[in-house]
Amino acid sequence: MPLPKILARAAGLATEAGSGALQQLQHLRLPGVGQSSVTDDPDTAARRWRAVTVLADLEQLRAETPEPLARFGDRLEVRVTPAPGGRGAELAARFRSPVTEEELGELRSALREAKQRIETGEVLRNEPQPHGHRKQTPQGEALDGMVERAPKEGVL
Repeated sequence: MPLPKILARAAGLATEAGSGALQQLQHLRLPGVGQSSVTDDPDTAARRWRAVTVLADLEQLRAETPEPLARFGDRLEVRVTPAPGGRGAELAARFRSPVTEEELGELRSALREAKQRIETGEVLRNEPQPHGHRKQTPQGEALDGMVERAPKEGVL
């Protein structure tokens, strides 16, 4: 077999091996480290901390639980720690018992709302649209659907 074909075959095998190893590493879990994985069971996912970095005084946050998180009552465990690099505080929360995916979305939304209230004093909203009603187009309908889901999913 000619050398170029041998090298091409070796490169192909190395690429396949690297791809397989990367897939395995993406789902490797070290307890207490990293982001939650989509492969986690619901009980494990519910126990993970969700956090936001807030530009605020650490002691002010420790003194009183922000209102959006206080709505959950004693169902939540709340933690306030210094943010990395001296950038304010890290506000984190997790449920004390198993919950649904819907409730996890509500927690993500409450954390972002708390961050906005603390930093700016208000929560920015996209609705109602200042230009009034418009004829719904397929693209507009898709965008409206994404905007509606974004607070819970954390992405647009």
